[in-house]
Amino acid sequence: MDLPGRLLLVAILSIPAPALAQDPPLIEFRRSLQLDLAYERETDGNDRDREAAISPLFRIIAEVASRRTWSGFVEFDLFSERVWERGERRTTTNTARINQAYLQYDDGFEFRAGRWLYRDEREWLIDENIDGVMARFDLGDLRIDALAGRVGWLPRTLFEPTSRGDRIGYYGLLAEMEPVDDRYVAAYAILGDDRDRGGGEQLSLGLRSWGELSSDLGYWADAGLSRGRDGEDRLKGYGFDVGATRLWEDHALQPRVTLAVAQGSGDGNPDDGTDRAFRQTGLQSNEGRLGGFAKLKYYGEALDPDLGNLRIATAAVGMTASDTLSVDLVYHHYRQLEDGEGAGGHLGDGLDLVFGFRPRDALEVDAAIGWFAANDNSYVPNRSMAARIEVEYEF
Repeated sequence: MDLPGRLLLVAILSIPAPALAQDPPLIEFRRSLQLDLAYERETDGNDRDREAAISPLFRIIAEVASRRTWSGFVEFDLFSERVWERGERRTTTNTARINQAYLQYDDGFEFRAGRWLYRDEREWLIDENIDGVMARFDLGDLRIDALAGRVGWLPRTLFEPTSRGDRIGYYGLLAEMEPVDDRYVAAYAILGDDRDRGGGEQLSLGLRSWGELSSDLGYWADAGLSRGRDGEDRLKGYGFDVGATRLWEDHALQPRVTLAVAQGSGDGNPDDGTDRAFRQTGLQSNEGRLGGFAKLKYYGEALDPDLGNLRIATAAVGMTASDTLSVDLVYHHYRQLEDGEGAGGHLGDGLDLVFGFRPRDALEVDAAIGWFAANDNSYVPNRSMAARIEVEYEF
């Protein structure tokens, strides 16, 4: 073969062969290590309560046929917790638990059966692992979720049959749509039916909206009603939570400012057969972000109340530096609406400092410290403090 022919043969052989399309593996695994440190202190008169806990955790997630019509998902934890409480002996708990284990069908609509995690926007309604079924329908711009189940219907901890949840059945219908780009509206109805004798039932109804009013201004607005019966009392409460965050994204530190107010009605006459205090669903966690990396308890790290018989005014400032560190400083002003005699007043004030650190994609570090000081009110501790550090490494 002459020289040009040899060069042509070498060139052809050097061309990489086209990659053959391959199906994804049948089972995909993800693993993570987590370490949580927590400390709480309460002072009420001359009494002081302290509690500290350290909680290492190993988590493994298995996804089976994740991109196929039928798929499965399992999330399994090996968990240990050591707790130090003033005046008590140290306790150690070693646990193996199944957080999620469900079968899913996804072809035109989505259906899940088993134990699955459901979280709504801002986790104001639901942030729980539910044993039951869920169906999701995407109808153009409209998405509808229908769910039914219980929290801890089956034991959550292996080898501990008593680790079941309360006998409350939950049935929910949640609809969401995006009529304008980056602006969402939603409606929901969630029924909690207590199966214990005389337990009653609660129906939570409401409307919501969240998104961006402009490229630098985000907002949220939640409004809800609680209806039903608790024993012999009728439930007739209302609640709302509205707020906005202004972000200066072009600035090197990406500063932001948040203002918000939330209120849950109180009951001024507990003996009239109607409980007018607002009740959240019982599935909520009241955790979210105010533009930073780290989740925070947006009603206060130290007090961490449910929204009932309260008005909470919140002001926060924050920044994100170098896309790896975020800091939020959050102030809360608490006002009790009713004290059983038809009058309320200033309950106290809280201050939180929250950090989020993302040095690399696989490593997340969140930390928070919060303080609460009461305004001479016997319903809450005079002073309290809560601190936490949460580290997660995924590999």
